[in-house]
Amino acid sequence: AADADYFVKAYADFQEMGLEGAAREVLREGLVSYPGSPALLKLANEVGLPVPSCQQAPSFGGYDGSIAGLLAASVRDQLAPGNLQGRTGAMPAPSSCDGPLSCSIPPSKDPEMQGPEFWQELKAHGLEVLLRERGGLLRVSDALPAELAERSLETLRGLEASEWLESNSAQYDDKGVHGDKAAKHWFYRYDGDQLDDAMQTLHSLDPQRFPSFQAAKYESSGNLCAHDDSNFFQIHTSDKNRSQRYPAGSVLFRKIAVIYYLTKDWQQEYGGSLMDLHAEEPKHLVPRFNSIVAFLVPRVHQVEELAIGCPPRFTLFGWLSDDKVYPSAAQLREMPWLSTLEAHTAKGSSGGS
Repeated sequence: AADADYFVKAYADFQEMGLEGAAREVLREGLVSYPGSPALLKLANEVGLPVPSCQQAPSFGGYDGSIAGLLAASVRDQLAPGNLQGRTGAMPAPSSCDGPLSCSIPPSKDPEMQGPEFWQELKAHGLEVLLRERGGLLRVSDALPAELAERSLETLRGLEASEWLESNSAQYDDKGVHGDKAAKHWFYRYDGDQLDDAMQTLHSLDPQRFPSFQAAKYESSGNLCAHDDSNFFQIHTSDKNRSQRYPAGSVLFRKIAVIYYLTKDWQQEYGGSLMDLHAEEPKHLVPRFNSIVAFLVPRVHQVEELAIGCPPRFTLFGWLSDDKVYPSAAQLREMPWLSTLEAHTAKGSSGGS
């Protein structure tokens, strides 16, 4: 069983890196997926990990066997506190559904929502359910209180040039080791605390997950090429969001991406649209002031290059993450709300649209 072998190898790699918690988690998920595997049962017996009493398809597992090799070859010497780590096309998946994969919700609802309706539905069902019901992505207009939106935009406009840090893929020579850093991009980011009130509100979308948010400013020729946002990282000792649930040193995996748009009167001819590449036909989402776009990770997308002479495009963006490991390729096929860069690239190279 190649997938069972993946769990064995990933367990050994995490152990070798000293990540005991991650090792036990991947072993636990392996036992849920393959309760009859002699190798997994042997490891569980050695470390005293309880064996599931009945088989239940997991929300998470490993993917395709390739993460084990990645961890061994690339991440072992890179996974240090404070360094975002991952891989281009890694495959995280949603985790709020504790039951089998049969709990998957077929997409059927309109992905466009209004703020009051969204917050009511969010309270009743949770963000992940709302996303699955809409094929993995939704957009909320008039998402946050108008006063908070206006104040956030005014803060962004008032930042000094020295407070914006350039994020440019040309600065990296990581050969793909650092996940989405391998995607060609150019924009400016702000990592300060002047927007914490808005970012705390974004965290309330799914407070059980770990928040990682920052501000972005795209200007003329700014861009972010196709990628799927999959990434894993280790919480630094200085991270203000560390907690008892997510202490420093924890290895987390991105699960939900959130973009909060804070630019008024944006025109499609400016460029800068979010291009959703998940389906056969790309969908252009033109920025709307005080709107949120959220989607399950991984999902292939890009930011269209901005036209010369356009105004700056402001957003708050980031991810809600947890400590559940990635699904297998077989499990991924049962999750139509997810898409990976590898699959997207392979389809393109084979002549698909």
